[in-house]
Amino acid sequence: MKICLTGGTGFLGSRIGLFFKENGFEVVNISRQDFKGSPKTIADKIEGANMLINLAGAPILKKWTSSYKKTIRDSRVETTKLLVEAIGLAKNKPSIVLSSSAVGIYDDVYEHDEFSDRLGDDFLASVCKDWESALAPLTSMNVKLAVMRIGVVLDAKQGALAKMLPSFKMGLGAVVGDGLQSFPCIHINDFLSAIWYILKNPESNGVYNLVAPDMVSNQYFSKKLGQKLNRPVLFKASKFMMKMVFGDGASVLLKGQKVKPQRLLDLNFPFQFPTVDAMLDDLVRK
Repeated sequence: MKICLTGGTGFLGSRIGLFFKENGFEVVNISRQDFKGSPKTIADKIEGANMLINLAGAPILKKWTSSYKKTIRDSRVETTKLLVEAIGLAKNKPSIVLSSSAVGIYDDVYEHDEFSDRLGDDFLASVCKDWESALAPLTSMNVKLAVMRIGVVLDAKQGALAKMLPSFKMGLGAVVGDGLQSFPCIHINDFLSAIWYILKNPESNGVYNLVAPDMVSNQYFSKKLGQKLNRPVLFKASKFMMKMVFGDGASVLLKGQKVKPQRLLDLNFPFQFPTVDAMLDDLVRK
């Protein structure tokens, strides 16, 4: 079985690539360099692949200058458009494309399952909308499409949790803003298992929220992390401080969407770590 992967050098891409290699797949990475060439170059790599996972996109958690906002958008939207064009050129197309998006597409007021139409109106939401829209031509190519709206993926070695751990271990952990914003997250093992669950299900299509069922706030998560480490969480990272560091990008930390994985629940997906408590019990070593 051959699987193609974009964004294969990032945190999630590297973990997904390793997961599929360990399960006997041939994993073909489509690199940034490939996207600088012609769609035919990418089509040649895609040729004969059974599945394709699209994770391309520049990191979100950086200071959002005007130029970096363009990088965030282009690395997702324009790259996906080029990828879709390349799939159209391939004679033997993948049977399914699994493409990433983010829970940031939703507003931060209401509770959302995959059928919610209460979408956000900020920069990140607009990028997600355009990102998903760029996939639309696949529907006329006889290629199944599944879209992953991903929350915060928790892993002790990479990603958001790994960056939080050093300060929390020193007793310098902080609640972000007022801490009331939701913190939709998922354990790395459940994230990988969900991807495989979606890919192997012959009925898979449409949107899937890749988050755990447990809906908690940033404050709850931060306090629970402190408890697991036997450290106090006494500080608050103010909105002003976050905006000084990240500019408009602070909204990623200061806002949060109330998201539930209804479609995975309907498929009886066996979450190994359905709660924040269970996730941190597994990931955090005192």
